[in-house]
Amino acid sequence: MTTVAARIFAPVLLAAAGTSTFAEAKERPFDDEAMMEIHRGGLAYERDGDTYAALSMYGQACDMGLAAACTLGGQIEHETASDNKDHIRAARMFATACRAGDDLACTRTGMALGPLSRADSPEPDGLMKLALLAMGEECRHGGAQACVDAAQLLGTTEETGADIAAVRGYAVRACEDQHFAACISAAMLPAEEPDAAETRARNVLLCNAGWAGGCDALLEPLMTGEAPGEVDDLKQALKAACDDWVGIACANLGLYYTQGPKDAYFPGIGFRYMRSACDLYVAKACFAYGVMHKKGIGGRVDETRAQSLVAHACEIGSPKACATLARIAGESEEGEVAGVSTTEALRRACRLGDKPSCVKEI
Repeated sequence: MTTVAARIFAPVLLAAAGTSTFAEAKERPFDDEAMMEIHRGGLAYERDGDTYAALSMYGQACDMGLAAACTLGGQIEHETASDNKDHIRAARMFATACRAGDDLACTRTGMALGPLSRADSPEPDGLMKLALLAMGEECRHGGAQACVDAAQLLGTTEETGADIAAVRGYAVRACEDQHFAACISAAMLPAEEPDAAETRARNVLLCNAGWAGGCDALLEPLMTGEAPGEVDDLKQALKAACDDWVGIACANLGLYYTQGPKDAYFPGIGFRYMRSACDLYVAKACFAYGVMHKKGIGGRVDETRAQSLVAHACEIGSPKACATLARIAGESEEGEVAGVSTTEALRRACRLGDKPSCVKEI
């Protein structure tokens, strides 16, 4: 494994080269060097077409805490699945990455569970909860079909322990978007829904418990200013979670201090929080951190560092970073960047859900 990984990637560990700026209260949860070496071995094996070896590597890195490895491993499990157990393993890998804040993994959890039925699943209630969680996350991020699927799935299950009011919200949203099949589901569900303040309070509790989805949901009210009297509480919840190594919480604070309301613009603070998020292997944070280096947001302009961060963000699961890396590689004389060719960067971006890259790859 070491030989395979070493021949493809030098061990850059870009953001993790030093200790995290803010999250220093607890012992670091990652064995950075070993985890990334194993993950890079998976990338190399997958590039060479050895999916079995790639899955083994991704599984190990996933168990060590790398969300990107969980997503890529889940993808292989899903594509090669031959029975229900394979689909369940895929769903669990996706769900692990989803809980770490990977939006794509949330989407794919429901996809992996699609071939299963309540009747033949060995653990139907747990799987239905997982599917509803995944579809709810996708719906919250604008996936109209997921809103429909979540509502319809709820109508076929019993006593799943799901947040009924929240799922009703998915159905209503789908109905409003003229996905009329969901309107029946919406009409069948209880009318009571928590108000915005209750929802924020629930997300604060989830964030405090280390659930990335709860922390992620706190960004919107901070950015829009829809809860002016709760700003300090929301920020404190994110800061506490960041200190507890919830990477998406650090990333959201980085966004708040660089792209939020004018009175919250403190790019130096945002820069340090974004580094903390990248140190914790949040792929989109590493990409944002690279953009900050390129534009000089919160620090000096550093084109070389920016390019290295984009490459790092691509290898840990940012489709935008991979698409950007493909463009940079295509413009270079060597036809590659950080050992990654244009073709390989496009393949990764496509695998991670960037549809334009799929077209270019073909």
